[in-house]
Amino acid sequence: MKRFICFIAFLAAATLMAVSCKKPLDIQPNDNPGGNETPTDKPEVKPVDEFILSVMSFNVAVDNRQPVNGWDDRKKAVIKMLTEVRPMVIGFQEAQAHEITDMINAHPEYGWYGIGRDTGTVPPTTTSYSAEESMAVFWLKDSLEVLDKGTFWLSETPDKLGKGWDAAYARTLTWVRFRHKKSQMRFMIFNTHLDNKGKTARTESMKLIAQKMVDLNPNGFPSFLSADFNTGSTDAIFAPIKDKMKSTRDVAPDSDKTKYTYNGYNAPKSQIDHIFYCGPQLTPLTFKVLDGDYGNKWISDHYPIMATYRYKRK
Repeated sequence: MKRFICFIAFLAAATLMAVSCKKPLDIQPNDNPGGNETPTDKPEVKPVDEFILSVMSFNVAVDNRQPVNGWDDRKKAVIKMLTEVRPMVIGFQEAQAHEITDMINAHPEYGWYGIGRDTGTVPPTTTSYSAEESMAVFWLKDSLEVLDKGTFWLSETPDKLGKGWDAAYARTLTWVRFRHKKSQMRFMIFNTHLDNKGKTARTESMKLIAQKMVDLNPNGFPSFLSADFNTGSTDAIFAPIKDKMKSTRDVAPDSDKTKYTYNGYNAPKSQIDHIFYCGPQLTPLTFKVLDGDYGNKWISDHYPIMATYRYKRK
């Protein structure tokens, strides 16, 4: 009988230990075995209601592999420019894999996305010459979170590789949906390069872009369209977006309205690079053509353009 009673007592004690105790090694730093207080909880950080958003569009120019105006001649100036102005978002045109690699190596604070316009593949990480172009988008990783991204071709079959209409080259558009970390507010960028030869291609491309901007943004987040459009901002091709978007150059209170953006390495000059925007949350502040001295006569055959906006919660 005594043995039976002792056995029952042992079982009861073992059961109690199993349901109420943790081994010392199981106790985690945030465990609070002493009560209901949670001294390790951090106070909730309230999202900010506004921030300044800077957007750059830059045709960085294909590498002609020449001693003058080739990438090796220009890359230090490009890297210096990025160091000085540090835009939050950049839409590149004509960016080749070795150019992207050099810029990211110098500025690892940026994330990026883009695919080759001819193969539909992600450009390799390389410092050796790589011919294929992409419409790469860069962003500051400490400021922005990527929610979604994609690419389509400017053609009758936008989900397939290839040229469209009378275009001389295959053309793509890169889009990214972002969330600003400190405010939790969202926006989208659409970045492209319209054909330099095909007039029909430019017209039809803008119709396609206008429709895709609706399809890819059903929630109506503020949006930007950055590009080397190969035409002036008053061209009739912009009719599909005329009532929806504004040219930042035209409405920013501090704007380089008359400066040209294409220099052609001292060729005839023109104003063919633009940044359009839409969204009542956005107030344009500045529009600048970055034609300063960054240590080389030419940073590219195009000057970078950069716009700033106040993004305020509505």
